[in-house]
Amino acid sequence: MALLGFGDLKEQGVHALWDLAELKRLELRDGTTFDQMLKEAQDVANAVSSEITRVPVYSSLFSIQDTPELEYGSFTGGGIQEMTEYSVPDPYRGKTTGHMLPIQMFTRSLGWTFLALENRRRTNLEADLMVVVDDIRQHYQKKVLQQFFRMEAKPVGATAGASVPFADGGVGDVNWVPLRSPEGVEFAYTHDHYLRQATPVTQDLLIAAVNHLKEHGHEQPYELMASDADAATYIAFAGWRAPTWQGVVYMDTTSGDRAALVNTNEYNGYIETESGIVRVKFLQRIPTGYYGLFKDYGTLSGRSPLRMRIDPDKGFGWSMMPGKFVNDPLSLAVLRAEWDIGTGEDRTNGVLVKNFASGDYITPVIT
Repeated sequence: MALLGFGDLKEQGVHALWDLAELKRLELRDGTTFDQMLKEAQDVANAVSSEITRVPVYSSLFSIQDTPELEYGSFTGGGIQEMTEYSVPDPYRGKTTGHMLPIQMFTRSLGWTFLALENRRRTNLEADLMVVVDDIRQHYQKKVLQQFFRMEAKPVGATAGASVPFADGGVGDVNWVPLRSPEGVEFAYTHDHYLRQATPVTQDLLIAAVNHLKEHGHEQPYELMASDADAATYIAFAGWRAPTWQGVVYMDTTSGDRAALVNTNEYNGYIETESGIVRVKFLQRIPTGYYGLFKDYGTLSGRSPLRMRIDPDKGFGWSMMPGKFVNDPLSLAVLRAEWDIGTGEDRTNGVLVKNFASGDYITPVIT
């Protein structure tokens, strides 16, 4: 066998049977080649995928895992007994239940053809990529909010209702009973975090919803996501505190002291209640008359309300499809992602409310 020697810089040339003209044949009018376009598309996909884990409010709603199952404790009772010389203490053991997380594949074609690319300019390519970024953002935000406000269970594989919501009165799983609160309050499997309150929402009604989190040991501050159409109602609360703008602090209590927010882009204000501070974000995606509460334990915390499931082989985020999906002259450059989102293992960390004159909570349509 011949000795090839070191693999040095002379190895980095073009193979004899590679045709440079053919490699460069498909390019934009400014000289950008197809492989460069694909790299830019992947770079954009990487950037927007990374952004998903940093967007305020949304990113604190979920954590990520690459397995389908979740297991967590279910209250069974028990207690401490006084020890005597001849008595044997009663044995108690923990009980667990669980649910599964769904997963789906999503795709997005850039819709290029050979002839179209040969006549496009870089500004056209950048416009295409801007739309991709917007589509990914819109899809992600809508999916997260849909699951947060969803009351119905979802199927996973062939099992109906395997992906359950928050505490829903035992509809999703009669085997799950919330753990006893730090103050010793015991709950039944019928415990429900999907509420219908009177309309319009008042500060007292909000406090009642907050207490559903507080009684499970979730401490302030709490996060409130409400409809932008209802902003004036919340701002009129006695406990409302507007954000402090940099260099401008009003201390006139007759008009409401302002709240010092770290980032005024994250929250619209605070509501001070006897049950704790509530940080408020108004979203246009949420329909009027609805709001949701949860405790923020930090980005990607295991105690976040929701859990995103990803494919262990494909990883998190969007990537270019390989092979013919990239080279097909009728579609050229197809992005894909494989994920879905369900409720996390702490099914008490979410309270969803519909303010309406009568009836029960109904899952809203998220736009």
